[in-house]
Amino acid sequence: MKGFGMFIPLRLRFAFLAGCVSVFVSSAASAHSYYVLDGQPIRWFGNRCVRFLSPATFPPGSEADLHVRSAMGEWNRVAGTSFVYSFVRPDQDYPIDHFDGLNDTAAVPSWQLDPGVLGVTYLVNYGPEWFDTDILFSDLPGGAGYSFDVFPDCEVVTHPPTHGYSFLLIALHELGHGLGLGHDPLGTEQPGSSWFVATMNPRYPSGGPFGLENIIELHADDRNGIRFLYPHSGPSMPRRTDLAAAAYTSSSVVGRAVPIFVTPTEAYPGEVILLRAGIENLGTTNEFYVQQSFFLSGNDQIEPDDLFLGSLRWDLAIGDALSFDVNIPLPADMAAGSYFLGSILDDLDEVAEEFEDNNAAACCEFLTIKQLSPTIQPLGQHRATCGRSWTGPTPSVTLPSNTAPLSWTLDNPETGMTVDRASGVVRWPRPQPSPFLYTLFLRAANEAGSDTEVLFLGVDRAAPVLNPRADETIACGSAYASAVPILTAPDCMNPILLWSLDTATSGLSVNPSTGVVSLAEPLPVSTAMLITLRASNSAGSGTTTWQLRVSAADFNGNGTIDRPDLGPFLTCLKGPDIRQPGRCACADLDGDSDVDLKDISALQRDIGR
Repeated sequence: MKGFGMFIPLRLRFAFLAGCVSVFVSSAASAHSYYVLDGQPIRWFGNRCVRFLSPATFPPGSEADLHVRSAMGEWNRVAGTSFVYSFVRPDQDYPIDHFDGLNDTAAVPSWQLDPGVLGVTYLVNYGPEWFDTDILFSDLPGGAGYSFDVFPDCEVVTHPPTHGYSFLLIALHELGHGLGLGHDPLGTEQPGSSWFVATMNPRYPSGGPFGLENIIELHADDRNGIRFLYPHSGPSMPRRTDLAAAAYTSSSVVGRAVPIFVTPTEAYPGEVILLRAGIENLGTTNEFYVQQSFFLSGNDQIEPDDLFLGSLRWDLAIGDALSFDVNIPLPADMAAGSYFLGSILDDLDEVAEEFEDNNAAACCEFLTIKQLSPTIQPLGQHRATCGRSWTGPTPSVTLPSNTAPLSWTLDNPETGMTVDRASGVVRWPRPQPSPFLYTLFLRAANEAGSDTEVLFLGVDRAAPVLNPRADETIACGSAYASAVPILTAPDCMNPILLWSLDTATSGLSVNPSTGVVSLAEPLPVSTAMLITLRASNSAGSGTTTWQLRVSAADFNGNGTIDRPDLGPFLTCLKGPDIRQPGRCACADLDGDSDVDLKDISALQRDIGR
């Protein structure tokens, strides 16, 4: 005869912190079932059960032996209960008799059990006390055998045809029957009925393991059940604090736990995902306002320095177990790729716990963040100077983390123009002038698509820069006209709007259209003339400077004072006044405004130089 234990009410308090996650709890109560006679639970006399381990099935030190004894130890160490499992080893295997009171524990050929049965417990009571609970395991469950992995991960637990069924999970379940607990839920409920993840769930893998380390231990509801059947009495036991994040959660199939999961498994940044998860209080203390934080990690180890998504605060009473859905908004921008989604209960270490290795849990299946095609931010209008190397702005996109890596190209580059494929920076070593703005189409592309944005570029004319001029020496009395000035970059600097002189030397003039400097009657002076020629256009102005020296006594204008210059020189020896028609002023070699013997001496000295 079966009955249900009392329901323990669940107390919750939520605090919505950074990330604005929202949560939906599937139910607010937990239950355990047990066997009754005349309304009274059936228990073991003295709160003890001795199991007889088959020497053939459980040779001392074998994996099967270690696992079944470990499973008994898990039930024994539940705080707040007085129940104890112990065992003996008979010398040999005897025929199994469900009424001999020996609590046989053995493996039998799978054909002796109903199809699909992994293990079965035969319960025989004597009044309100158990008399014999024989546990039989299939020797080849499901044709796959057993996994003796101490910490079975999702792949092992959820794919038994490949890896075998977890013997430790099955042994825990059957030993729960062996002390008097029934299935929870019974397995006859309507699809979609509320139920709780527990070791006594009727379908493999029962409640599954806990946390990132895949630790197999009893769930909160099972602890509630054994405490109800075998409550501790006597001196107060030490308080035990242990909170845990379940690695498995409830599903639409009543009684079958599945790994905690996220839906959808593919999402874009900024979308909302749903996590189905579970947390439990495995200890004997009430814990209030406990933080649970949610993270995305690049590996299966969820840690506080992973990408934080948000937090909740919970009140967890003794024996509380929650399966819940939580809506989590993803960051607006994050790198595309595959992530593990998980949580850490008490991530701030605010609660001093007996065990800290079962507080974090992660979904077995990746959450894939999909990549969006890029959207380039407006580039605006820019200006360059003709002939002067130009480097454009560094472009940006709206979601740089998600859309990376990007490849940048120019759809319509001008001659000599290049673009850095990694940064998108455009360079033009020698911009060319244009009466109109250049319209450049800059493209960013990734595996998801591409986007183009217009970059407007105006090229301004450059201020004039003139080639340097060499100093000049001309013959006295010969009209002077300079060479036409040369611009360093005519294409960028023309048209010159005005040529002018910065100097005010008497007799010098400049053609405002050509820049040619003229001197009608050069006369010798004691120092060279400094000429500064200025060119002006719409962008500014520039100058070039040179010296002009007038050579005296070079009457024939061949650039050298030689003997043919002696005759004209002698005709100028007419006294102190040289201001007379002709070029006699060019004979004043010493600059004393008089042509005399001193000038003849200077002439003789300079001849041939």
